Amino acid sequence: MRNCYFAALILIITLLALSACGTTTFNEQTTYTMAGYNPPGDTVSADSAPSSEASAEAPTSAPQGDAGTEAPTSAPQGDAGTDAPSNTPPGDTDPAPICEADIWISGLSQREQIGQLIMPRLQWQTTAVSPSLHNWFADYPVGGIILFSDNVDSIQQVQALTAGLQAASRYPLFIATDEEGGRVSRVGRLFNDLPTLPAYDIGRTGDPDAAYQSSRLIGERLLSLGINMNFAPVADVWTNPANTVIGNRAFGSDPETAGIMVDAAVRGLNSSGVLSTIKHFPGHGDTYEDSHYLLAVYHHDRARFDQVEAPPFMRGIDAGVNGVMMGHIATPQLQNPDAPLYWMESWLAAGTLPATFSDFWVQDVLRGQMGFEGLVITDALDMRAMTDHFTPAQIALGAFIAGADILLMPTDIPATFDALTAALEDGVFDEERLHESLRRIFFARQQLLN
Repeated sequence: MRNCYFAALILIITLLALSACGTTTFNEQTTYTMAGYNPPGDTVSADSAPSSEASAEAPTSAPQGDAGTEAPTSAPQGDAGTDAPSNTPPGDTDPAPICEADIWISGLSQREQIGQLIMPRLQWQTTAVSPSLHNWFADYPVGGIILFSDNVDSIQQVQALTAGLQAASRYPLFIATDEEGGRVSRVGRLFNDLPTLPAYDIGRTGDPDAAYQSSRLIGERLLSLGINMNFAPVADVWTNPANTVIGNRAFGSDPETAGIMVDAAVRGLNSSGVLSTIKHFPGHGDTYEDSHYLLAVYHHDRARFDQVEAPPFMRGIDAGVNGVMMGHIATPQLQNPDAPLYWMESWLAAGTLPATFSDFWVQDVLRGQMGFEGLVITDALDMRAMTDHFTPAQIALGAFIAGADILLMPTDIPATFDALTAALEDGVFDEERLHESLRRIFFARQQLLN
């Protein structure tokens, strides 16, 4: 009888622990909502085109990115970067309570844990899961796949492809795409009965319901194809008419209008059951450069960011967006005094460190001041803004150390696995930092099941 009593007591304690872990807070800094968004100003230091066919069928990073046009890339350059950081890796190191996420993490091998962070694209013109691709997943257990137009032939074909990808993976995959409507549309041509408008045209209507319904329709279409994550909507404010890479992909040039539409679009996507992602943080709407080719530069100060760029992102966060995509954007007037890794120091000093590598933007602003606890996703890591200056190892490790949870489209998948594995084993980041990202990934996947 005593044994039964103790067994029942242990069961009750376990269930209480699990029920207490439905959500996890990843930092304890002040959270600012749109109603009271007042970030401290004194924390700032002031002043894709088709690639050629490759021989293997394994997923890769074709030179297409989220930033709209499918543009060419160049070979990576620079030195490898897996040395110890110059300061403490970002993130709260207090242990999280035991919960379903931790039980899931404990069942993953180290390689599987690292693989959950990586989201490659399929090899050019891959439209079905071959035996060799199926076997590739055993060697490279990635957490997601992004699809592009070249992977799309018909509704039935995409459904078979996504089902095959899920069957090839030991764990459920994020299957993502860029389906914004308008000119950035990977699968829209499969649904010719009702094309979706560019965001700018929707914004000009002044009707949030138009944004909601358009995004909900997009989400329903994606879900019917087996695609469960959308890198949309665009939360940039298009204030620079010379910036054609954003252009009519933004809801407007007025922060208030853009914010209202982003709020509605996020809610529309979420209501369809597809994960939403706002982009390109901290804002790509007032840059001259296209990050497919060049590192983009945001030349403004914090007051301008808070007034113009921040509101649509804050509205998206308040609306319950699942992910925020980091842009490859340098912000010379807005950065921390210290670089997360030693090889970033010269870039920081020159004011050219990409936000992708910036703990200031990811940890201090996005997570700390804006209170975002969901997935931080990089923009495509095969863009020349990155590959012209950094090696695959530097890109993967730099983005992760800064705080990214998902590394989108690395150019070299084996090198990415190796760099992150070596950095973990060498103590560049610790297991708890890795588990923070894995918990966010777990909870995002759980939302797909609800």
